[in-house]
Amino acid sequence: MRRFQAVIFSLALFLSGCSANRKTIGLRLGPDQPAAIKTEPWTYEGEPAFRLSTEHYSIYTTFVDPAYAKQVAQVLEGGFQQYSQVAAGVVTSTQPMNCYVFARRDQWAEFTRRNTGPVAGVYLQINRGGYTLRDWFVAYDLGDFRTFSVAAHEGWHQFCARNFVGRLPPFLEEGMACMFEDLQMKDDLPRFNLSVNRIRAHALRRAIDHRTLLPLEQLATMHAGEVVGRSGEMIDTFYAQNWAFAKFLWEGEHGKYRPALQKLLADTASGEVVDPTGTQRRSWGPWNPAAVRPLLEHYLGMPIDEIDQHYQRYISTVAYEEYQEQFAS
Repeated sequence: MRRFQAVIFSLALFLSGCSANRKTIGLRLGPDQPAAIKTEPWTYEGEPAFRLSTEHYSIYTTFVDPAYAKQVAQVLEGGFQQYSQVAAGVVTSTQPMNCYVFARRDQWAEFTRRNTGPVAGVYLQINRGGYTLRDWFVAYDLGDFRTFSVAAHEGWHQFCARNFVGRLPPFLEEGMACMFEDLQMKDDLPRFNLSVNRIRAHALRRAIDHRTLLPLEQLATMHAGEVVGRSGEMIDTFYAQNWAFAKFLWEGEHGKYRPALQKLLADTASGEVVDPTGTQRRSWGPWNPAAVRPLLEHYLGMPIDEIDQHYQRYISTVAYEEYQEQFAS
């Protein structure tokens, strides 16, 4: 298989009221016009279903409500616009990517057993969320916001799998996927705020309070398959820290590290990433955890211990000073 990407994340909805005088962070951005969508019949296991075709996606779904399915399609196309802006300059494929979004978990599970071979057992442990295999993703309906979040998260993994010759460190790819999760729908169009993720911010604060944070040097070598069978709190901490690191590179210290991140993205996409081990220049090779430290140190221009010091200060800011603003945005 060209690419193994387990994508597992908890989406327990955390709600909080917000007062009018709270500050907000970031901006909610998205497409100005709805994407063109073509709908045609499809059949799954003898049951009527349909396929939605957009510029960048072929979405196969067993949803009974076409309007709801079209919202998922708008989220994916809006997400693609965001991915292309974050990974500015990356040349993207013109061939649509396949997505399978089922109305029921049993349909999702049966499809997974039939199509993922020896790794099916890993994916079937997912209780809420979805997974990306090669450049297609599979999910099931979790209801409105959570389903849209899964689609936006998985869309980033698809984008990388389809358009990147090399491989991003899994923890960073996961963290960036989390940056697209906290979206809102306005007039049936998605609005993304890359500065905000209420669920991840809450999990990050809880991990700090409970003293369960993973050291950066350990976190940077991990991938999602290593936490799928762990406790819910461990999974939440893993994704919250990944999100916080991606957010740190994107906007930490007034955007100081963003050029380094975009250089890393561009080099990985072209297959020219600076990697002394030579293992991250092709996405289909075996994952080498030892490649991450020298890669991060090269692009950020400092040793891993110093990166961690800046990262630790930043996550404390996100979890405490910025916490209320997360829920006001």
